Amino acid sequence: MKPMPQAACPQRPLPLPDPLSEPFWAAARRHELHMQKCDACGRMAYPPEVACRNCGGAGLGFTPLSGRATLHSWTVLHDPPSPGFRDRLPVILAVVELEEQARLLMSGNLVDIAADALRIGLPLEARFEDVTEDCTLVQFGPAR
Repeated sequence: MKPMPQAACPQRPLPLPDPLSEPFWAAARRHELHMQKCDACGRMAYPPEVACRNCGGAGLGFTPLSGRATLHSWTVLHDPPSPGFRDRLPVILAVVELEEQARLLMSGNLVDIAADALRIGLPLEARFEDVTEDCTLVQFGPAR
C-alpha cells in the first residue's frame, strides 16, 4: 500500500480540553508548563483532578513549573498509533519526573533525540509544539 501524500494525511489526534484541564492547556499555549497544586498540602498533581489525592483537599489551583525533568521510562513506536503519525516515526513516548516534586510524573513525546541516546535519569526540559492556533502540545527534549 502506497503512503498517503502529506497534505492528504489525516491529522493526528489532539487533546480536547475540559474545564478541569483548560488551565494546563492555556499555559501550554503561552509555552509555559503549569501543574495543579493543592492549597492545603502543597502536593502537585498530573493529570488535573477534582480533589487532592494526598489530603482530599478541594482547593486546587495551577502553578508554574520550570519545565525541567528527568527521564523515568519510555517506549519507541515504530508503527504509527494512528494515520496522523505516519510521517513522525519513530515516536518516542515517555514518562518524565518533573523537578519540582518527587514522583510527579507526566507522559509525553520525546523530541530532538535518538532512541539509542536515551537512559533513565536523562535531564530533559519541556518543549512546546504549536499544532494549531488553539492547541499547543507539551513535549520533552534533552536539557540544553
